[in-house]
Amino acid sequence: MSAPSFDLLLARLVEADVRFVVIGGLALGSWGVVRGTKDCDIVVDPASANLDALAGLVTELGGHVHTPEALLSSERAIAALLRGGERVLVSTQLGELDVVQGLDGVPTYAQLRAGAIEVELAGVTVAVCGLNELRAMKRAAGRPRDLVDLEDLAAAQPEAH
Repeated sequence: MSAPSFDLLLARLVEADVRFVVIGGLALGSWGVVRGTKDCDIVVDPASANLDALAGLVTELGGHVHTPEALLSSERAIAALLRGGERVLVSTQLGELDVVQGLDGVPTYAQLRAGAIEVELAGVTVAVCGLNELRAMKRAAGRPRDLVDLEDLAAAQPEAH
């Protein structure tokens, strides 16, 4: 696979009418913290039609999911996995898409969407999680990288601290 192209991946999600909110490392950039990331983290609307649209798009992008039991690459198999409500990491031609569901400390799509900001990226508008929600998710995860991210957010957004 070539270098990830997360802006194109996000643009394709928007073009496919997938409802999602960007979280994680890519969301940091919208709040003034720029750092590398290995995947594009999103929380999706769990509506069945939305999950079907997502499965269709990632299949179109050569997407596949490694599970302990198998390599899943069909639209039907990926849609079923997404419907399970667990976190799903999908490898695509445009990069890794981490569909975050069912993790402690991660708000629902509806909660994240309510506090999201709109950001222009690659000619499309995407929803990015709000600063308070991003901080709360970083605190809940508590990994060393997340703690550094919290410090960087405090420096980039001192008035909001």
